[in-house]
Amino acid sequence: MLAAGILAGGYVWVSGMLQDVYGTGSPLAGRIGGTDGQAVEAMAKPDELVLARTYLCGVKDEEHIRLTNEPLEQVLSKYKGWEIISSEQGKLILLKRENDIAPACKANGYFGLSADGVLTLFNGVPGEQKVIQTFYQIDTAKMEAALPKEEVELLKKGIRVRDLSEYNSVLSTFSEFQTDETMPEGH
Repeated sequence: MLAAGILAGGYVWVSGMLQDVYGTGSPLAGRIGGTDGQAVEAMAKPDELVLARTYLCGVKDEEHIRLTNEPLEQVLSKYKGWEIISSEQGKLILLKRENDIAPACKANGYFGLSADGVLTLFNGVPGEQKVIQTFYQIDTAKMEAALPKEEVELLKKGIRVRDLSEYNSVLSTFSEFQTDETMPEGH
């Protein structure tokens, strides 16, 4: 079935591309908030929907969905709050910025120090060196002088994070030891 409709934010699906109805300059980029249900013009809809998610912990993932004959308006109504970021050759890409840490970080995330003293989130204990995200250089001398030895050792061995609250707590705790140095190459 061929269909088109106005998407929230003044965008319309026409001739296989998302067009800016109000002429604000961007042919894409808009939040999906539903449709007004008005058919505008017949067009070919994409045959694949890519759902891209980004998480606060730096993890990015994608889900690929084959589209059926369901009208595009109906498909997009399931993704309110997602951002349309691209439409190309039969593929529509939506993005959602999650205000949480990724399931993988919840399952196996550990904060620790990299070999060069950068606060780092690892997939597994720091000794395995499977980096998810790096944050900032730590003044280890200042940290060791200010914190009990047990806390410093805990960071070196890895501090487990299971949710957003623990994640934010670790970042907050160690932010006072952040140096003003630029990050080492590759961070």
